[in-house]
Amino acid sequence: MRSIFQVSIARPGKHLLTFEAKNIRLPAHNGFVGFMANRQPLLTTLDAGIITILDITDHNIWFGTTGGFCEMLENKATLLCDSLFAPEEIDFSKIVIPGPVYRKNSQNMSEKEKATYVTMLMKEFYVKLKQESA
Repeated sequence: MRSIFQVSIARPGKHLLTFEAKNIRLPAHNGFVGFMANRQPLLTTLDAGIITILDITDHNIWFGTTGGFCEMLENKATLLCDSLFAPEEIDFSKIVIPGPVYRKNSQNMSEKEKATYVTMLMKEFYVKLKQESA
């Protein structure tokens, strides 16, 4: 049995990435969902937050999203994100976080509020990664 699965990430109208992974962690509507290869079929909505993926070279890949859907079927995860933010696209030095960023229900947020919330989550995540690697 293979311990890897295929991941495809897209946003409306544009396919972005396809690669193989060992596991994935998603911000689902009622908390986080993590899964690995050979999982039973799954369909879930994504909430605003951070997607983390462990690829086949044991490299962590992460993105921010404002929401969307994820389907896991026949060892293939397909993520359709409303919007997707890659860490290299963001200047973290310009993001000011007034205090701890707590998990919030983003259903009643506007798209702009979701984007601001996700970039603050990403900065907090980025800072933790930098501290761990130091």
